[in-house]
Amino acid sequence: MRLPRLKRSTDGAKKMLRREIALALAVKVLLLYGLWYAFFSHPAIRGMTEGMDPDRVAAALIAPPPTNTIEPHEEKHK
Repeated sequence: MRLPRLKRSTDGAKKMLRREIALALAVKVLLLYGLWYAFFSHPAIRGMTEGMDPDRVAAALIAPPPTNTIEPHEEKHK
C-alpha cells in the first residue's frame, strides 16, 4: 500500500523564513545601537575632548617610539 504524497506549501515556509531573518536582523541592529550608545556615543569624562588639537593627537599617535640610547645592561652597572 502506498501513501499519497502531500504537497508542501513553499510559499508559507518562505514567508516564515523571511520573517525570522528580518526579526534576527532587527534584534542585531538594536543590540549594536545599544552597545554604541552605551560605550561610544559620548566621552566618559565631561570636557575630556576640550582643548585637544586633532593634528597634535594624530602626530603623537603616529610618531615612532623614542629610542633608548642607554642599553639595559649598562644601566644596571651605573
